[in-house]
Amino acid sequence: MANKQEAIAQLHRAQQDFRGRIANLPADAYDEIFLGKWNLSHLLAHMAGWAKEMRGACERVAAGQKPTPEGVDYSNSDLWNAKFSSTATPGKQALVSWDHRFKEYMAAAQGLDASLYGEKDGRPLIGNRLLQTAGIGHLAEHQVEIDAWLAARK
Repeated sequence: MANKQEAIAQLHRAQQDFRGRIANLPADAYDEIFLGKWNLSHLLAHMAGWAKEMRGACERVAAGQKPTPEGVDYSNSDLWNAKFSSTATPGKQALVSWDHRFKEYMAAAQGLDASLYGEKDGRPLIGNRLLQTAGIGHLAEHQVEIDAWLAARK
């Protein structure tokens, strides 16, 4: 399992790779429905929402708290995803909003102590899990969908 420096570098590369696929799209492409009922603006709002939640999780862990706030349950991801996608801003502003949230998430992850990265007893430590949740794994999941959509647009 990756140490802090490697994990942050993986997250940065994944973000740059994902962003590179969509950054030069025309503004009207953000309105094309390609993922169920979602367009690119909805997808980016969804991803920004999770980045915001995981930023908070990183900040709580850095303060010695549990990652999830008291009384919050992330198990109904459909409900959370609908909430996040409903905040979508149109056009290229969706990318600006996502960039902002992702930058905050990355800064919070960098604020975690290096001892919170790596693995123990074959299990990833909390730093790695928080980067996988809304970061590396999430970007990879949606990158496949973006690639299929972009291929269909040609």
